[in-house]
Amino acid sequence: MKKYLTLFIVSILMIALVACDDGDSAGEADAEGNLTTPDTIGFGAATVGGVWYTLAGAMSDKMNEIFPDSAVSIVEGGSTANILGLGNGTFDIAFTNGEAISEANNGTGEFEEVIDNFSTVATLYPNPVQIVVRADSDIYSVEDLKGKKVSPGIKGYSGEIAFQKILDLVGMSYDDLDGIEYTGTEAAADLMRDRHIDAWVGNLAAPAATWQEMDTTVGIRLISLDQEIIDGLYEDNPGYVPYTIEAGTYPKQEEDVETVAPYTVLLVNNDTMPEEDVYNLTKLVVENDEAWKTLSATLNDFDAEYSVENNVGEMHPGAIRYYKEVGAME
Repeated sequence: MKKYLTLFIVSILMIALVACDDGDSAGEADAEGNLTTPDTIGFGAATVGGVWYTLAGAMSDKMNEIFPDSAVSIVEGGSTANILGLGNGTFDIAFTNGEAISEANNGTGEFEEVIDNFSTVATLYPNPVQIVVRADSDIYSVEDLKGKKVSPGIKGYSGEIAFQKILDLVGMSYDDLDGIEYTGTEAAADLMRDRHIDAWVGNLAAPAATWQEMDTTVGIRLISLDQEIIDGLYEDNPGYVPYTIEAGTYPKQEEDVETVAPYTVLLVNNDTMPEEDVYNLTKLVVENDEAWKTLSATLNDFDAEYSVENNVGEMHPGAIRYYKEVGAME
């Protein structure tokens, strides 16, 4: 499975290299050897229609104001692919999920070698692991997925990785399912509506518009993770933070749902982005928080203090300077 996942991610990065190539993927420097702003800033996001891609688009528009001589190239990467892109110089900034950071730093999980040439700019919002079924489904636990057809989202994305870990913790694997359907969230909802799949699993900010709409029309139910699964995920990787999707998050959701939630984190490439640029980027991200909140309610809690209190990974010196300047850090 890991071999095929690696091949999938490599294909994404090859496309990204073409999209971002400006003739020099390494950090650019002036006559004194100091890093200069890249001519093209590669921005690793995710698939069109998701929060990451939408947010990357809005941020790139603002970035044109602070980097007027640079173009911003947004690439549909994904949590793991984005860190690999930072590691090989394809991306200058990128989104990822928090659990991937420690794995990359230690060369574990989906990372065959250590990648540590990146730092955190901002921690934005939680991406809870959601297991969604129809309201009339007979699935009430992870174990009930046995013999069912499941979509773990896009192949190789963090949602699939989390799902595989969850199955392993209950002694199951894909072999115990009736089948796997790799597809985007909207397509998965259509398949579930027509009863072609029984469940969808993924890391997605809650509430997700796709599942809100389906809860209003067909009706959905979220499956809680048992405490043993939550503890096992957190023990395996502290990026899987215990999290409650509160009742009322979705229109017909009457009970709290217990799960885990890696945070969405904005990272920067230490080898290609100067400290002053990272300071200005951090300032832009934090001080335009109201604009981001109009894009998704998942960002309603985001501000400088939230970013510092929930920080995941090693923070960049440029970001630290900004947070100290505004009083969010001592």
